[in-house]
Amino acid sequence: MNYLYCAPHTFHLSGAEPTADIAAMMAYAGDKLQHVHIADSFNHKGSSGLRYILNPPGTPARIHQHLDIGQGEVDWDTFFGTLRELNFDGVATSCVFAWEERARESSAFMLDRIRKELAA
Repeated sequence: MNYLYCAPHTFHLSGAEPTADIAAMMAYAGDKLQHVHIADSFNHKGSSGLRYILNPPGTPARIHQHLDIGQGEVDWDTFFGTLRELNFDGVATSCVFAWEERARESSAFMLDRIRKELAA
């Protein structure tokens, strides 16, 4: 069994911590890290837990986005830096679903950025 790290779920994976330790989570997976999902997201724990406001208040829901790199709060320097340190040689999947009306532009941007980062 291997491990998939889903970057847009970074803040959900970090439990009660207000920030996420991407490097520690990936390092813990080690050689089992075989697949990464790549998209940006906002830290739902930010702004005193009020990043997303739901109506009615107290609605039991979790909300997050899958955005282009740079449009959210995932620490991409740490994410890609850790992949390089681990000599990651697995599957990298862009999983943006926020931009149906500009899907081609989003896909082209993500592919270019991912290629540059993983080739560095």
